[in-house]
Formats: sequence, structure tokens, C-alpha cells
Amino acid sequence: MTRTRRASDRFLAGLPRTVLSRFAPVFTPLIDIEPIDALINMSGGDAAIFTSLNGVNAGPDGKGRTAYCVGPATTQAAITKGWAAEHAGADAHTLVETLAAIKPTQPLFHLSGRHTRGNIVGRLRDIGLNIRNIALYEQKLCPLSAEAARLIRQEDHVIVPLFSPRTAAQFAAVAPRTSSVHVLAMSRAVSDALGPLPLLSLNIADHPDAQSMSAALAKLV
Repeated sequence: MTRTRRASDRFLAGLPRTVLSRFAPVFTPLIDIEPIDALINMSGGDAAIFTSLNGVNAGPDGKGRTAYCVGPATTQAAITKGWAAEHAGADAHTLVETLAAIKPTQPLFHLSGRHTRGNIVGRLRDIGLNIRNIALYEQKLCPLSAEAARLIRQEDHVIVPLFSPRTAAQFAAVAPRTSSVHVLAMSRAVSDALGPLPLLSLNIADHPDAQSMSAALAKLV
């Protein structure tokens, strides 16, 4: 819950005050992050792959080791934690393309949650890279808060930003109704996970990052 709130704070921080004054945010995390006790046996010459801020937060200090990251926020967080981090793409697909072109020779460790997307490890193994996945946290599904459910039932216009396919699928499963909802999806994959919901509108950010989500929300408001 705390990490999710901090991520939401960063997302809202990108909005102008004139936009923030026009709505009241309600925080209702659909995924709760719980750490997993995992043995991370990385040597000084190994490299990490981070596809989310949660992976960086749950992972070890970098100690100058290489990290390949998805998204600028994840890259910056890894740098702050001592990794020699490189921005390797905006999503799992571009990350795989980047690493396929670079072909790093050192062992790679994808430090992630238990649930991953894009089959990063399998695709990189197929091209001969030495890679393994270590799950550092569990992503437990959560219901909507009572306040959020009430607003969706009663209000004519509710904006719901969704940042991942798994949260989108969970929203589709638990929302009491969706005909009053303007969904703001971070990517096409996120919107696809909603299925055939009867939405008031479906909006997709120009790029899969927090800055584009902030800009899309400002336009929608």
C-alpha cells in the first residue's frame, strides 16, 4: 500500500495545480506488494534486469554493477541505489530487442515480482544469453476500497488510471459498474486486459511512462 501511494504521488506530481484543483484523488491499490525471502547470489561481474520500481526497491544495492532497466523512472531509481543502470527500453519487448543487439556476456538476473510479462527470460535464453529470474516480491490482488466502489456506482464521471495489464484485469473483475468510467491506460496491453467493458471512454497514453500518463490525465480532466 505504501509503495503504491508513493507511486501515485509521483504520478500526480506531474500535473499542473490548475488540473489538480479540479478533482479529488481516491487511492485504491488493486495490487499489494509483499516481499519474498529470496537468495540473491550475484557476483561483482553479474548484471541485473529491472522492469519495475518494485524490483529495484526489493533488490540489493548495486555496488557499481550493471543493470538494464525498463523506463526512465526505474533507471533513475537503480542509479540512486548504486547500480550502473542503463535505460534499455520502454517495455519488455524493447528491452529484449536492446539486449539481443548488445548480447551481454555476463550472467543476467531478472529481479522481479512473481508475476511477469513478456517472457523476458525465455526469449533471451533462446538467443543464447545466460539469464535467470529471481522473484523478490508477491503481487497480491486487492478489491476496490469501499469509497472507490461507492463513487463508481454513484458518480456520472470517474477517471480510473491503470498502469499494468494485471491491475486492468483486476479492475474489470471487481468494478461494480463501468459505464460511468473513463479509463486511462498506460499502454495498449493494459487496455486489452480490460476485455469488452462498457466504458464511458478509453484513453491510452502516448508512451508507457508516468510523464505520458500525467499528460493524458491532464488532457482528460
